[in-house]
Amino acid sequence: MEVLKAMTANEILNLIDWLRAQGFDNNKVVECIEAVEGKKRNKAETEEE
Repeated sequence: MEVLKAMTANEILNLIDWLRAQGFDNNKVVECIEAVEGKKRNKAETEEE
């Protein structure tokens, strides 16, 4: 079975709303989405290399 690794637009919007409700500012919201998507590597992962 193939596992889908993409979020729908509605899921992303729900995530943004939830992050804002938790006190994340816009920069942190973008940083979080980039990390989840895989564009931004975790600092710990970078240091291990």
